[in-house]
Amino acid sequence: MADEIETISTPSFDPTEVRTQEGFCNFLIDRIFLELEKVAPAKILSYDRKINRANVEILNLGISSTGETVPKQPLTNIPCLVLQGGGMLLSFPIKENDLGWIVTADRDISVFKQVLSKFAPNTYQKHKYKDSFFIPNKIDGFEISPEDENAILLTSIDGATKLSISPEGITLTAGATNVKGNLIVTETITGAQIVAQNGANGTFTNSVVVENGIVTGGS
Repeated sequence: MADEIETISTPSFDPTEVRTQEGFCNFLIDRIFLELEKVAPAKILSYDRKINRANVEILNLGISSTGETVPKQPLTNIPCLVLQGGGMLLSFPIKENDLGWIVTADRDISVFKQVLSKFAPNTYQKHKYKDSFFIPNKIDGFEISPEDENAILLTSIDGATKLSISPEGITLTAGATNVKGNLIVTETITGAQIVAQNGANGTFTNSVVVENGIVTGGS
C-alpha cells in the first residue's frame, strides 16, 4: 500500500473572525498556543563537537489562517544532548542532516549556557525555541537483528559494528578492535587469532603467549 500523503487544507474556521464569542475565544486560544514553543522535529545544519553546539533547522512549518505555510528561521548555538553522570559521558558524532527533536526550556537559558550553575534569566521570554537543546533521534530507516531484540545496543546504522549487552552476555561485532592500554582477562579468552601490535612480546594473564606479535601458545 502506498504511503498516504497529508495535505494542508484551509481551516473551516478563520481564527481571525472575532465578531462572535466563539470566534474570539478560538482566536485567543490560538494566539496563546502560537506563542508557546515546546518540542519540534528538527535537522542538523552544522555541528561543532568541540563546543557541543549546533545550528538547527526546525522542520514543522507554521500555518496561517488561510492555509499558507510559513518557514521558521534556523536556530544557532543550540546545545546537543550528551548523557553524563559519575564522571562518565556518552557523546555522539552528530553530522549534518541528522534528525532529532528540539526541546524548549521554560525560560531564557542564554546565561546558563555560559555559567552552568544557578542563574537569573537574562530576559522574561518563556518557551522559545532559541532556549532549547537538540536530542538526536534515528526515527526509522534501520532494523534491529533478532539476536539483539532484548539487548541494549550501540551500533552503526548498517550493523557492521555494534556492542550488544543482554542477559546472556556481551557481544562485540567489529572488523577490528583496538585496545589502548592493558587487556586483562581473569578467566578464559578464546579466538581464531589474537595479535599484538608493534611486534610486542609477553603473556596475557599467564594463559596466552605472544611472540613477535603472534600468539604462539597458551595454557
